[in-house]
Amino acid sequence: MEVEYDLSKCIGFVTNTAIKTITENFNKRLEQHGLTRIQWIALYFLLNADQPMGQKELSSLMNIKESSLVRLLDRMSRDGLIQRVENATDRRMKYVMLSDSGRGKAIDLYPLGKEFSDLLLKEVSDEEVAIFQQVLNKMLQNINEK
Repeated sequence: MEVEYDLSKCIGFVTNTAIKTITENFNKRLEQHGLTRIQWIALYFLLNADQPMGQKELSSLMNIKESSLVRLLDRMSRDGLIQRVENATDRRMKYVMLSDSGRGKAIDLYPLGKEFSDLLLKEVSDEEVAIFQQVLNKMLQNINEK
């Protein structure tokens, strides 16, 4: 069977492969510090929050399902990285904030994200990054129109 479609040139396959490689590499760097990439992302957003954050808001920022966030927060709470605070008026709503230990870990590992981003963008111009982001946004618009 002759195939006219070359998967190796499919942008979805290529970007998925790239994201997988990037994710695995960042996870390896974080493993040395007892964290995963997704935990680092949660620490990042909580560190930059002015006040305890609602779980719904955090899941939205992290672009993950609330059910996945709950499991992540369970692990992070068990490890002493975060604290959950109940809403005084609505017991169903929980707020999340860093514990002292979590804040220390977030501050210590904050630069790791910048270093990794700098590595990824080594010898990539600001113009190339802007074009890359524009193209990705156009592709996302295309798939969201259907």
